[in-house]
Amino acid sequence: MLDTMPPDTAPISADYADLAIRLAIDLCAIAVFAVAIYFRRHTRKDLAMVFAFFNICLFVVITVIQMTEVAAALGFGLFAILSIIRLRSEPFDNREIGYFFGSLVLGLLNGIGMAHVWLTALLNVLVIAAIFVLDHPRVLVSPERRHVTLDVVQTEHGALVRLLGDRLHAEILECHVASIDYVNDSMELDVMFRSTPRGFNPPLVEEPISTMAGRR
Repeated sequence: MLDTMPPDTAPISADYADLAIRLAIDLCAIAVFAVAIYFRRHTRKDLAMVFAFFNICLFVVITVIQMTEVAAALGFGLFAILSIIRLRSEPFDNREIGYFFGSLVLGLLNGIGMAHVWLTALLNVLVIAAIFVLDHPRVLVSPERRHVTLDVVQTEHGALVRLLGDRLHAEILECHVASIDYVNDSMELDVMFRSTPRGFNPPLVEEPISTMAGRR
């Protein structure tokens, strides 16, 4: 008895099953990455949406390129179209660049696919675990530095520390006066501080203010 089933039915079914598994892995990974980690820690809905949408779109593009016979030509065409688009938005800081790169890596990893699904899932877990640990508030804790402009001139060091602590909601570790403008009643400072919960009363420091630039 002749087998009437088309010879390509099994491979096509297997390909679609593999695609469905990789899509499920990618959706779960980006949900944990963008929502459970980034949004819950940094509460920026706009960037969480951008990370998730970019990841899903990249997954779709990579999948389409792989399923066509003119993969190279289509890929160059897509990148040529994307190069026309100019995004005008606020600049990312270093942490957000790391999250953006992570969403890109997850999209590429799941879109390309590997011979073993378990290896793809393991690499997803590795990327998510890395950002979870490295961006944890209790890991890699270090003071922050900012250039601050005050709308008041305060030359008494203890009062200046309290004022900066109230404005920044932080423990002031060090402050250097860069310039003082008595005409506009303002001053420029370089401040090193450690973020603290609201209501924290910074300790008084009796050291004199260190001046980086004198009056003009």
